[in-house]
Amino acid sequence: MRKATVISFAAVLLGALAFAFAAAGGGDRRSVDISRTAAAPSVHYKLAITVMKAQGPMTLRIAGAAARDKLVAYLALGPQAAAVMRDPNFVYEGKPGGVIVLGGIHWLRLRVDQMPRASQVFSTLRALTPLPLLHVVGEAKLRRVDDRGVFAGPVAYDDPIVRVALGQLTGGFEFRGLRVRIVVGRDGLIHHFLLTGRTADGTTSLALRARLFDFGEPVRVRPPKPGTFMDPVLQNLQA
Repeated sequence: MRKATVISFAAVLLGALAFAFAAAGGGDRRSVDISRTAAAPSVHYKLAITVMKAQGPMTLRIAGAAARDKLVAYLALGPQAAAVMRDPNFVYEGKPGGVIVLGGIHWLRLRVDQMPRASQVFSTLRALTPLPLLHVVGEAKLRRVDDRGVFAGPVAYDDPIVRVALGQLTGGFEFRGLRVRIVVGRDGLIHHFLLTGRTADGTTSLALRARLFDFGEPVRVRPPKPGTFMDPVLQNLQA
C-alpha cells in the first residue's frame, strides 16, 4: 500500500526526460576550489538541461534554493511542471500539472525520519541541487581560459563519480566527449557552469547550463496549508 501511495513526483518528472530520450576583472588570483562553493551555507540556482535530437530541442528547467536540510525547487519540462520542498522534518512533493487528485490535495508529504538515508527520494532531492555539478567539476581537467575567472576542460564520461552525478539529470543516458566550462567569481565561488556532450552515435547532444547566485541568502520553505497535502503515515494511523 505504501509503495503504491508514496510516489516521488519529482522522480516522475525526471523520468519523463528519460522517456523523451528514448522516444525521440583581470589580474586576480581566482582558482577552482569546489570546496568553497560546496561549503556555502546556502545557494540559489537556475539549471537548464537541454537535449537536442533531430526532432528538435527539449529542456528541463529547475529553479531552486538549497541549504542544509532545506530545499525549494520548481521543475518544468515543456507543459509539465512540479515543485519539491524539504525542511528538517518533511519532504513535500507537489503534484505535476495535469495530474488529477481528488479532494483538493496538491501535495504529498513524506516524513524525513521515516525514510532511510539511501532512499530514492533523497537521491532525487540531491539531483535537484547544484551538488552533482560540483562533483563533475571536481573530476574535470580544467585550465584557465582567461583572467576573468573562466576555466574549461574535458571530463571523462566513464568516471564513476561523473556517472553517478549525472545519472538522474540525463535520464541515465550516456553522453561522451564531455567538456566543462565554469566561471569563478572574485569571491572564489562558482557562479556559472556549462557541460556539453554527445551520444556515441552523434545523434543527440547535451547542454547543461547552471547559474548559481545569492550564496548565503535565506532559503524559505513555506509548508502547504492543512487540507492540501496527503501524509501516508497519518493515513495509516487513521485507518
